[in-house]
Amino acid sequence: MTEPDNIEISDVEAAIKEEVNRLADTFAEPTLCYPLLLADKEITSATVDLVFDDLQEIAQLDKDESRLAVIVDSPGGDIDAAYNLARLFRRYGKRRLTFIVPRWAKSAATLLVCGGDSIMMTPVAELGTLDPQIPIMNPIERQLEWLSPLHIESTLALICSEFEEGNEELAQGLLQRLQFPITLGGFIKSLELGRQYAEKLLSSRMLKNNPQTRTAKEISRKLVEGYSAHSFCINIDEVRELGLTIEDMSSNQLEIVWKIHGMERLRLVLTPEERRRDAEENPAEPDPAQDAETGEPNDPPDNMTKSESNAAD
Repeated sequence: MTEPDNIEISDVEAAIKEEVNRLADTFAEPTLCYPLLLADKEITSATVDLVFDDLQEIAQLDKDESRLAVIVDSPGGDIDAAYNLARLFRRYGKRRLTFIVPRWAKSAATLLVCGGDSIMMTPVAELGTLDPQIPIMNPIERQLEWLSPLHIESTLALICSEFEEGNEELAQGLLQRLQFPITLGGFIKSLELGRQYAEKLLSSRMLKNNPQTRTAKEISRKLVEGYSAHSFCINIDEVRELGLTIEDMSSNQLEIVWKIHGMERLRLVLTPEERRRDAEENPAEPDPAQDAETGEPNDPPDNMTKSESNAAD
């Protein structure tokens, strides 16, 4: 996408706000629309604070008849923050909470949209899996790589197989690359967190009075363990098959939602230049994960874990 001339970010943000208001008018009942457009950011605890500040200014907390539609564009982030955010949105959408996904609600953002009564998706929208991504330092290339705890079982099986086939040197080499056993167990245990959060959200809202062929427990396990890769594209048809509640968009809603998505992409095109100027004016401190003199990454602690959304999603 070529950077447009003579367009300011403030103009794009104003246009997004106008389209969000137009979208609110398409609902049969009075509905507040809130844009959670985080295509260039992760969901963090700071996101929860910012959203709470916004909602306090425009909505009434715990109003029995309140209806809220949240437009979500996010690669994911911290799963604890996403769960907290889902609970927060429920308190501003007590009567009805709808999550609208123009294009991506991956990883922890998938957990977030499981917290509503229904999900609205465009034909190209994607949800993702809930297996956490663990940062591991590659000692050869000296860079962080990401793995899923689901890979640990297959890795252990490979090591056992090499021992059984007499390839002891290779097996020992693989074994030495593994994390400390207690840390390894913690990685595996982190899978349970995603299952628990998803089951709590689904069973208490979306599936509470809406019997499906799959239970909240089954759907949660599928989201955490049932896909071959963290980047798996869970599109609208897959979401229906999974058992989540999909609410169809009208043609007018689809047009507005996709327009909001396009303007958000435009905002991202305009943003890097501002960030570059800000970086030049306010040089950042050395990354604590790097050596201040060489700029090379230091080895992370053995217990370094993160509920991360795959940035490529």
